[in-house]
Amino acid sequence: MFNDILALLSGDGTRTAVYTSAPGAARVGRRQLVHDIEVLASAVTAADRDGGDAGTAWVSCRERYLFVVAVLGGLRTGPVALAEAEETASTFEAMAASCPPAVVLTDDGGTAVARWARARGVRVRLVGRPAAGRKPAGRPARGTGPEPVLRFFTSGTTGPVKCVSIPGPQLMAAVTGVAGRLGLAEADISLSLAPLTHTLGFITTVLVALASGGAVSFADPLRPRTLQEAVAGTRPTWCAASPSALKLVLALTGSAGLRWPELRFLRSSAAPLPPELAANLESRFGVPAISAYVMTEAPGEIASQDLDGDRRPGTVGRPTLCEVRVGAGRDGRPPGEPGDIWIRGPNVVATPSPGEPMPWLRTEDIGLLDAAGFLRITGRSNDLINQGGLKVWPPDVEAVALGHPDVTAAVAFPVPHRGLGETVGLAVVPRAGSELDQAAVRHLLMSGLPREKWPATIVLCQELPLTGRGKLSRRAMSRLLGLDAR
Repeated sequence: MFNDILALLSGDGTRTAVYTSAPGAARVGRRQLVHDIEVLASAVTAADRDGGDAGTAWVSCRERYLFVVAVLGGLRTGPVALAEAEETASTFEAMAASCPPAVVLTDDGGTAVARWARARGVRVRLVGRPAAGRKPAGRPARGTGPEPVLRFFTSGTTGPVKCVSIPGPQLMAAVTGVAGRLGLAEADISLSLAPLTHTLGFITTVLVALASGGAVSFADPLRPRTLQEAVAGTRPTWCAASPSALKLVLALTGSAGLRWPELRFLRSSAAPLPPELAANLESRFGVPAISAYVMTEAPGEIASQDLDGDRRPGTVGRPTLCEVRVGAGRDGRPPGEPGDIWIRGPNVVATPSPGEPMPWLRTEDIGLLDAAGFLRITGRSNDLINQGGLKVWPPDVEAVALGHPDVTAAVAFPVPHRGLGETVGLAVVPRAGSELDQAAVRHLLMSGLPREKWPATIVLCQELPLTGRGKLSRRAMSRLLGLDAR
């Protein structure tokens, strides 16, 4: 994998590869990027990987450029897992349960992950930018473990934290597939906002951009100045981010009066892109705002709206890098009928079986394919609310609530209950300036739903709460809203 990635990053060594978020948007050329990766690769030896899960190195750097260099350099000698710098000790323990580290590579020995590792007896290796003129210390010996793989930790919002390993073939299929589908070229610059510990951040906004011969411009959406400097100073041509990050981009660029004439398109994944937000983005920037369906086990994309033609709002477009089937069985469900979503393709991480080298993977999402082949995601298979044995499907409740003219968003979710196990809760976002109250929402639900589906709890909020990773999780909603077991 290491040599394949370096081959993609090579080319015209004088061209810019990365614009860092340092003052003045410092440029790093492609030749310098490859050099820095090779220097770090030679510094991480097989001895660093003794212990752990097949000698896995956790990479957790604050500086985004150094994070990329450490990950790609670390792949030379074995598996690399991408970890956040600041999490709770219990979160790191849960991560280690699925992928124990042999060594932690970081640029800051005072981070939570470094302190946790030292307390646990895990080796911590401080890394920094290679000094000017420094040469690699020779090609290191390969480790004795399996082929190097990239490992990503899932968010844990729908279950225990797990570690997904992405081997070289799946990674390369994702990178080259997305680059080709989006028509990226040397002139394109990616505005990278997403956390690099996600496949969206590392694979899509960084590797896809670099593999196409283009460049990456780093910015932090929580630090408006870096975002404004990146847009004005590096002139990115595309940006892939979560809906929450794109909403922030819309607000910050608007308030600063920034023009973005070089922008070609915006791409959303990691959560559903609300049609209203897509329309506002397209109106503000005058470019397509497309929605893509991606999961950790299928990096790059499963399905996506097209840059041109019918984008069918409310869908994630048509299948692209993967085959998609709704429902079990050879042929799945008829068009328009919801069911479990199954996928298979060259970028999908799934265990092959005899006679089936490319097996189907159940995504745990629920959705439907319409007659034109557009895929609509309607929920998660574990979103069903079990109210004393009665199963309530959240979209049924949400559809009725959204029928009120003063409701702009609604999410049904389980509320822990000592007797029934769960009851139905509903979070509603009122239209700005309206006088919507709980009684009006409840009256509408009582007239549109059978009694057993009526929410026991209705909460009005200015915006729907998201998890720490910017995701909407029905299973986390009760905790995020501070609702205790009834």
